[in-house]
Amino acid sequence: MYRIRAFWAPDDHQACVGFAEGHANVLREIGVKVTSGSDDWIDDPFVYVLVAEDPDNDEIVGGARIHIAHQGAELPMQSAIARVDPKIHDVVAAYAAEGTCEVCGLWNSRKVSGKGLGISFLTRAAAAISEQIDVGSMFALVAKHTLKMSREKGMLPVTNVGDNGKFNYPRLNLVATAVVLKDPKTFAYASPQERAIIKSLKEEPEQIRMEYWPRGDFELEYLLKLKSPDWRTLNKVNNQTHELRKTL
Repeated sequence: MYRIRAFWAPDDHQACVGFAEGHANVLREIGVKVTSGSDDWIDDPFVYVLVAEDPDNDEIVGGARIHIAHQGAELPMQSAIARVDPKIHDVVAAYAAEGTCEVCGLWNSRKVSGKGLGISFLTRAAAAISEQIDVGSMFALVAKHTLKMSREKGMLPVTNVGDNGKFNYPRLNLVATAVVLKDPKTFAYASPQERAIIKSLKEEPEQIRMEYWPRGDFELEYLLKLKSPDWRTLNKVNNQTHELRKTL
């Protein structure tokens, strides 16, 4: 059995560090350079984290991050896309009024390769907590082989940027697609099966499911009930505390 756990980044510093180390190791294995600023999100109050864990030893075997759009910082995909199409800033700004975010940093270790933990189930878990964090949309930049699974969860290509949402990223010989979940309350564009599962996870965020996957079925425990879901209030308090300290 494996589990997927969700938390606000400042609530679990140790898990954030474990996520960053695991992700960096995977990137090095595939020849991607890891920069010194790649873990700047650790403890960021505008970040929620999902980790896939092996309960036998609490090893983090995969993960994904949810970055909340806010004034003074770009979503990771904005930084990546703006170099070739600056319209991405206007697109994100249009959604930000109701609260928007990006699912990014998706990875899984070789230990769980082929189980869908990185591609399918972490994305599903991210979609399922969208209502807890009260956002009106959710962006992602997905690879060609993960586009179908993203579409199944209700994410649609952002057709007014790039080539109908497509970009050469992270290398010239690779294609990524910008997608957005426009309706995290109804999941109208999701497949009927995924819509039903996500609805179940929204209503009962802590449950164990038998997941069926081509390379073998397994039990997956979802622990998606957030201890700190209200990032708006939490960051307002943080800002007030910061300003108070500056006056002392």
